[in-house]
Amino acid sequence: MKQPENVMEFLPKSLTSQQIYKLLIGGVSPRPIAWVSTVSKNGVNNLAPFSFFTVASANPPVLCFNPMSTDKGVEKDTLANIREQQEFVINSVSYQDLAVMNQTCHQLPAEEDEFEYAGVEKQTSTLVTPYRVKQALVSFECRLNQIVDLGHEPMAGHLVLGDVVAIHVRDDAVNDFKIDSEKLDAIGRMAGNDYSLTREKIQLNR
Repeated sequence: MKQPENVMEFLPKSLTSQQIYKLLIGGVSPRPIAWVSTVSKNGVNNLAPFSFFTVASANPPVLCFNPMSTDKGVEKDTLANIREQQEFVINSVSYQDLAVMNQTCHQLPAEEDEFEYAGVEKQTSTLVTPYRVKQALVSFECRLNQIVDLGHEPMAGHLVLGDVVAIHVRDDAVNDFKIDSEKLDAIGRMAGNDYSLTREKIQLNR
């Protein structure tokens, strides 16, 4: 079937990884943000946001996120820690957390603690070693289910699936297991430096 005249077609094989990345993050938008806390084998805490993130399964409860290798093909500290320790926590990101979350995007040496660097208060987890983010309305403690390595080239993805073993929700933000979306005040990641808010909603009956 012939393409309409006003539609551009891109074939990934003819594009650079950066060009493909721009098309992907611009076309798959907005994306929820997983604020992932881990700890290294040497006890160094790590905190970083990832927007390739979603629910994979409810029964059993499994979350997934995808830390890509850098444009030089280096795996990020979060992924290295999960490979070593098999545990992590996914924390929610509310609008009030936007600025401090952005600080944890900075490229720090592996021996530096992002919690301390960004001034994020730690909270001891119940069943896993990595700390939770105390100010997060929702935190999911996870144990590694599996990592699906999608490649080893620069910007290749590494799909991390985690079994949810504990869920923490601030008291005033949940009622009968329903999380209050207004209190959560989540933000979404878009392309470039853009984020979206979730304060406008439309309800439709199924």
